[in-house]
Parts: sequence; structure tokens; C-alpha cells
Amino acid sequence: MEILQGLTLLQNIHPLFVHFPIALVLVVLLFEILWQAFKKEEFRSMATWLLYLGALSAVAAVISGVIASNGLGHDSPGHDLVHVHRDIMYWMTGILVITAVAVLFAKPLRNGAQRKWLIIPLLITSALLIYGADKGGVLVFEHGMGVNLKIQNPESFQVETDEEKAKKPARKTHIHRDGKEHKH
Repeated sequence: MEILQGLTLLQNIHPLFVHFPIALVLVVLLFEILWQAFKKEEFRSMATWLLYLGALSAVAAVISGVIASNGLGHDSPGHDLVHVHRDIMYWMTGILVITAVAVLFAKPLRNGAQRKWLIIPLLITSALLIYGADKGGVLVFEHGMGVNLKIQNPESFQVETDEEKAKKPARKTHIHRDGKEHKH
């Protein structure tokens, strides 16, 4: 058994990076909303640091995505959608990085009265992120982009009928350490 068997199925490292900005950007938005609602310093501080981490992780995801897309041919399945996904994520990352740099260097945005305007780019960034992640999901789950699909026959995923199940030999029943019984 391979230790990192799932990683051997990846065609590139892009999937290892994409989940960080997805999580971080949405959590930044959450903490920014909490800060604006309750004015607790901990929420503002958390939103700020997560914004910086989210921007860095988005840049890493874009870089790994560019490397991944350069390895694809123009005849690969979903190729046109790759360009749509890429462009959305360029915009999302650009707005996020500009927002993070503005917060880093503009004290009124970091902890002053102008902080209330930060919600606008965070909402735009979050919307672009969700839309772009959806396109990325279609690339993976519909076109198999980024994974080494070992099963080339989608018909093999069809549900068995009761008649087909009855034709199969009886499965062996056993009990696990937790006391639950099941068949293989």
C-alpha cells in the first residue's frame, strides 16, 4: 500500500493549493462581518491576518494553476472552461491582493473608520471565488482535469438492479472491532 496513494493520482500540484484561498477568503469575509457587527478587536485582527494569508494562498493557487494549465493540450477536455476558470481566478486574486496591500499600507483601512469599505471588495472577491471554484469543480468532476482517472468506463458506475444483485455470489459477513457487522 502506498503511503500517499491519493497524491499519485494527481496530474499536477494545483489541487494541493486551491482549497486554502477558498477557505481563507470566505473566513475573512465572515470575520470582517463579525467585526463590523460587534466591533470586537479580535475579529478585526483575525480578518486582517486571514486576508494576508488568503492573498498569499491565492497567489500560490494561481501560480500552480498556470503551471498546470501549461501542461494541458488545446485538445484536452474542457479546455475552453480552463480559460474561463483561469480568468475568473485572475480577477479574484488581483482584487484580493490589492485589498490586502491596501490594508497593509493604509492605516485607515487597517483599523480606522474607513475599514467599513473593506466589505465591498471582500464581497466581490468571495463571489468571484465561488463562481471560479464552481468552474474548477466542473473541470475536475466532469472532465477529470487534474486527476489521473484509472476508470475510463463511466458505465461501470451504473447502479445494479435487484436481479443483477441476486446473480452475484453471497458476500461474506464479518464483525469489526466496533461491533458493527457488514458484508464485503
